[in-house]
Amino acid sequence: MKLGLMLSAALLLTGCSTIPEPINTSDDTSLASYQGVANNPEQFVGQQARWGGVIADVRNGEDYTIIEMVNFPLKSWGRPTVGDDSDGRFLALIDGFIDPAVYEQGRSLTILGTVQEVRTGKIDDYTYTYPVLEASGYYLWKKEKPRVETQIDFAPLWFRHNFYAPYPYQPYYVPRPVVRPSNNSGSPDKSKQ
Repeated sequence: MKLGLMLSAALLLTGCSTIPEPINTSDDTSLASYQGVANNPEQFVGQQARWGGVIADVRNGEDYTIIEMVNFPLKSWGRPTVGDDSDGRFLALIDGFIDPAVYEQGRSLTILGTVQEVRTGKIDDYTYTYPVLEASGYYLWKKEKPRVETQIDFAPLWFRHNFYAPYPYQPYYVPRPVVRPSNNSGSPDKSKQ
């Protein structure tokens, strides 16, 4: 009984995928890698690939859109691992119109598609050879919130302030105005006359 329950639970868990549906495939092992295509593009034409990265540029044509991507390795669930070092760039060809205000520069995007012939283009004055994916699916990732690290200081308040006080480690001196007693008797002050 226990063995049957464990087997059915294992089958259910393996059937669930954490990769979003538009970029999910039935066979992840046969996907072409970016490095393989960049080094030998003719060998991989027509094969399926899943690449991702950061959007560098969006150019809309009449019936299609070309998205220039800065390639980064993908996490196990398909999100690009954005860092300071990239493998290179690639072009994604997508049917229809893609709004550049939504798919803005710097957003993370993952593309599933078929490897096409390479194209040459320019990055400033540099001539660059782009691997090309004709997209069958794509997924725009939500912006990640920056991590804020907080720490709790359990030291008593008097210790923190006295320990970090300026030499000679005394409590801080806060100057206050001098208040002199006034003569409220109603008669004029004789010392001022």
